[in-house]
Amino acid sequence: MNTTSNEKSYFDLHTSGIGYLQRVREVPVRGGRRAQPFLACTVAAMFGSAKDPSYRYFDVKVSGSEAKKLVQRYIGIEDQRQRPLIRFRIGDLWGDAFIRPKGQRKGEAAATLKGRLLKAELVDRAELALIEKHELITRGIGYLNRPKEVTPKDRDPFLSCSIAALAGPVDEPEYRYIDAIVTTQDAQHLVRRCVQAIESERKVLIAFRLNDMKADSYIRTKGEHAGEAAASLQSTLVHIGLIKIDGQRVYPPASVGNELPPAVDAHVSEADESSENVTTTETAEREPEVEVEDSEPAMAASF
Repeated sequence: MNTTSNEKSYFDLHTSGIGYLQRVREVPVRGGRRAQPFLACTVAAMFGSAKDPSYRYFDVKVSGSEAKKLVQRYIGIEDQRQRPLIRFRIGDLWGDAFIRPKGQRKGEAAATLKGRLLKAELVDRAELALIEKHELITRGIGYLNRPKEVTPKDRDPFLSCSIAALAGPVDEPEYRYIDAIVTTQDAQHLVRRCVQAIESERKVLIAFRLNDMKADSYIRTKGEHAGEAAASLQSTLVHIGLIKIDGQRVYPPASVGNELPPAVDAHVSEADESSENVTTTETAEREPEVEVEDSEPAMAASF
């Protein structure tokens, strides 16, 4: 796909961190002789204290060409001692809900985190000794909704919000709805500044950074999908890099520092392979071409 330097063809929702590669496999796809299996794996991402980390499991389709070369080497390897430690980037995150089919929790709702593995590189396990705390960072842009001061009985009060994160083609985006607790003072201050605009039903767009990610499952109780399993994404909001209200930038002020860098055509590429006549819910594969880990304002500057 050809684009100009000031045009961005995709909204990126990227999650990055360190974790273990496991369950590498080829997944068959229905669609006749032209259908090709795709490479998939699970990433056990580490979060929290390095001494006793928690794990977040991402079931992903391997999309990046270099990531495929690395991951393919581990097909069929199930020995935990041989599972590689990787630094990864996952795109187009979403929560997949299902009903447990068997076991003691049969019939209960459950959910998994899914996405596309864009980047993966091996990490020497000796590096773990240098890490005090694991972070699981998600960057993107989206609409800020439902800011709320919450006062639970069994814990300290907190500020929560919902983010409708944009993902996919700019001309036909999808939304990932993320319930977030706002954990840093700077982010709390900015969210509170937006309350009046949101209550006035104005559109508040933010460039955000989240830490940690979970998929929470539940059973729908209303509507035509009552009784079905559903999933919501949950995280913590730690940083806001840009705010636009009804298309007008209000943060950071234009008078602070230099103007924003031009919007970069950062994560645009062609689909890796044709999906014609293939019956699958997977989206077209895109591999980012440029590393822009800390450019949230640039991502949203022209939107």
